[in-house]
Amino acid sequence: MNRIVLLILLSILSFQCRIFKPSNLDPTEDLGSLQSLLRFLALADAYNTQSQTVLFMKFADSNGTPYVNGIIEYSVYNEADENGIQVSPYGESGNVQTYTATLDASGRAFIFFSERGIANIILKDSSNNFVGSVSFRIYNGITKQSFSILSRNGDAQFILEDLANYRNRLATNLTFTPIGSANGRQFIYLEVQTNFQAPDKYNTIPYIASSADGENYDQITLIDGMSLERNVTYETALKFSVPMFNGLEYVFFLSKETRAYPSLTYSSNKNLILRIPVFFPPSITTVTEKNLPSGYTFFSDTSYNSWYYPALYLGSGRYMGTPMFSGTPHPLLIQLDSDNTPDLVNDFSCINSNSDAHLVAYQVITHLGVNYLQCPTNSFENTSTLNTKSLRIPDLISNQVTFDAVSPNTFDSPVIPVQDQLVAFLFNSDYFGNTFPTGSYGLSSPTISKNSSPISGFTSSIGGGPSRLRTVKSSNSVHHFLLSNAPNFSTPTIEIFRSTDGLSSVSQIAAPPSLYSTTISNPEQIQSANGKLNYSYSISAGIGIGSLPVYLTYFTRDDGTWEDLPKLIKIR
Repeated sequence: MNRIVLLILLSILSFQCRIFKPSNLDPTEDLGSLQSLLRFLALADAYNTQSQTVLFMKFADSNGTPYVNGIIEYSVYNEADENGIQVSPYGESGNVQTYTATLDASGRAFIFFSERGIANIILKDSSNNFVGSVSFRIYNGITKQSFSILSRNGDAQFILEDLANYRNRLATNLTFTPIGSANGRQFIYLEVQTNFQAPDKYNTIPYIASSADGENYDQITLIDGMSLERNVTYETALKFSVPMFNGLEYVFFLSKETRAYPSLTYSSNKNLILRIPVFFPPSITTVTEKNLPSGYTFFSDTSYNSWYYPALYLGSGRYMGTPMFSGTPHPLLIQLDSDNTPDLVNDFSCINSNSDAHLVAYQVITHLGVNYLQCPTNSFENTSTLNTKSLRIPDLISNQVTFDAVSPNTFDSPVIPVQDQLVAFLFNSDYFGNTFPTGSYGLSSPTISKNSSPISGFTSSIGGGPSRLRTVKSSNSVHHFLLSNAPNFSTPTIEIFRSTDGLSSVSQIAAPPSLYSTTISNPEQIQSANGKLNYSYSISAGIGIGSLPVYLTYFTRDDGTWEDLPKLIKIR
């Protein structure tokens, strides 16, 4: 391969500078030769080995009966580097050894190719008897639509469920982490492993990617100058806030944290800001360090998940971030280019005595075109009134707003904005959802009582602590309410409700499917796009000598039910 690329470069450099006439299309002339070389270069690039293809396939007999617990063996013949080169487990020599996989109860398996060329799969039944084989081309840019079989034999159907092709080995590490959505785009964080010496000694380089639909991630950005490492006794890692969109760019608060390994005990960190322009997003970006008041550190406690770090864009260049201070999350008002960072608890009398419930109450309310930052000033759980401080942006003029659940009803969650309405979860012998009118919100010290009719169908059977309503994911005027009795979604009972009629009613939809799935560990794994819900995650699939990660997302259908199978996440 190196000789091919060198030959192409030498040939291109040998051209003399010349003005070509539009009619000069003779293939024997220089322009024709250049066109041929460019086509050859594209072909060489298509068989570049620095990429990975993942196939999700089903194997069945001619009657459609799956080969349950069948066995497949697969490899790639790559003419560019195969002859005489010793095979190795993960392609360290340039030639990857044969992998194997055991089919599941549906006759399916995930299949990995880290070389370009002619792929061959041999299928055996559960007794290790040969059943059939299939071959096809693997190349950079291959898609499910362009996939085609070259040859097949035996009593077998080879059914391609899905295919994802990744450049630069973007899908080879288990650090896949959904980190939220903003401006209609969903973001994930992932790393590419480099300089691997042992499971406790290697380096990685970090990337952030975004998608408009939750399946196809078409904007990929390398975070430059940020080499991460694990070195036997310690490791460095990045932790992200949710994305914030200010009209021109996406902004993230993050921490480069050093911690002991394998205990993951916090040692130190750097507080950072990452900014990605929305127009012409770069392929490479850098972070800047952010000065916070003494003692405040982003994401410095491993017992807190991302749920405890609400981050909001308020407007007028102001943001809300939530670093730790003396072991407790403390929301701050932050300006990117200023060290003026008031503490909402210490300086504005907002409360956070119960992070499980109170941090959910920090919300941006937009009323008559004006943004307000709303925060709680009383422990509202199991009481009939929720007292909030409403800070008008940009002048930070304060107003007291009281929400009244109307006794004997009590608050189980704070008030959350949904499109142009306000919603809270209440309790009165049962848990139920209710709306609150917005007309008097901007008046001086208003008391706003709940609307008389609850949201039809919005009742919950989840037990546990306060604030079961954790978040609302909306798109195309379809709203999904996520309820959980675990505030960081680590081991939750989850209920999901869906409204398509402007919050007059909701219907409950099932929790994410368990087939080819894993339990939720991060609330940002669930997002909404195009009126549907999607749940993104990674699992491991065996290759006979270990396992490799698979990035997947489940989607709901138009009626709110989950699709039968997940889709492979595609990263450009």
